[in-house]
Amino acid sequence: MLNERRKTSKNHIEEEVFRDAVRKFAEAEVAPRWKKANDDHEFPMAFYHAAAKAGYIGLTAPESVGGSELGTLHEAILMEECSKINPNLAVSVLVQNVAGSLLYEFGSDVHRELAKKNIAGECLLALAVSEPGAGNDIQGVTTQARRDGDDWILNGQKAWITLAGYSDVMVMLVQTDPSKGRHGMQFFAVDRCSKGMKTVKMKTYVNKPSPTFEVYLQDVRVPESRRLNAGFHEIMGGFNRERIMVAARWLGHMQHALEWGLEYAKTREQFGRPIGANQSIAFDLAQCHVDVEATRHLAYHAAKLWDSGAPVKDIMMDISTAKLFSTQAVFRVTQKVLHIAGGWGLTEDLPAMQMAQDALIAPVTVGSYEIQLRAIAKEMGLPCD
Repeated sequence: MLNERRKTSKNHIEEEVFRDAVRKFAEAEVAPRWKKANDDHEFPMAFYHAAAKAGYIGLTAPESVGGSELGTLHEAILMEECSKINPNLAVSVLVQNVAGSLLYEFGSDVHRELAKKNIAGECLLALAVSEPGAGNDIQGVTTQARRDGDDWILNGQKAWITLAGYSDVMVMLVQTDPSKGRHGMQFFAVDRCSKGMKTVKMKTYVNKPSPTFEVYLQDVRVPESRRLNAGFHEIMGGFNRERIMVAARWLGHMQHALEWGLEYAKTREQFGRPIGANQSIAFDLAQCHVDVEATRHLAYHAAKLWDSGAPVKDIMMDISTAKLFSTQAVFRVTQKVLHIAGGWGLTEDLPAMQMAQDALIAPVTVGSYEIQLRAIAKEMGLPCD
């Protein structure tokens, strides 16, 4: 028992040391960049290079490709601390780590070389899965690859692809055998500058520091050597892990909103006293605290379960619960903070509207509310199909 306590204590110290390092990185690299990136609707490549130099690209990757071989718990800390400053610049690191993991886990030496370059800050990745008619329904992917000698010819359209227009390589899910449905899907590592490929930035209200794109493919030729041994089932496993990071992302964002709202309620005066002295506002902030702490426990519980090596099917409910609750909670917290800010919250003089707007994307990323509720219901033994 004593040895176990020592081990736990040591791990706690290591996590806090890592958190402190990430916090300093976020203050130095996220804070000075996100506002201009948001205003310009442009991704700052210098941030990617800084994250790679700090070792935060490929955080969980093996040392053989230049990774740090840390766990999902550390990646959650990274997402939380960066998202405390801005969740939309932080998500660019998540994209690199999800797309990169497909390269080094299911690829050949060719793909692992791309992963090495990505981790070194020399190859920005995009994960191209969603399509105009296939968002939550990944089985609906229609972009096709047709074999032509030693190459594949790709035709179709992708949508909502984060960083596609800035990427060097897109890790793209396509149909290689439509007759097999989801079993006929495979990933390819496609150069963004390939002949026949075009990217168009989507006009969105959210995620502006890490813009999303439509991707059009017309007879894009890709060598067989760029095909991965991964498809539908592998990306669904990746999505499950990504959902834990999504929970950590929104945990960081709602913490920032709560801290700002609390300070504002203590200093903003109306009728001769701070507005936080009003029970209605005090209770709103107290409820925000509950949402933050509940999200913290759910997110980190799921991360620890993942790191324990437990089968994904055994922790699916924990993952979906963390993802669902965090995306609901961040909406509640930012809306309450916007309400507390009053009329000034509708101006650019205060950050309240920006924080509320940033949270609007939460319910629809990596599986909607309904997708998570369905997963939870199935784990409860309910025939919800």
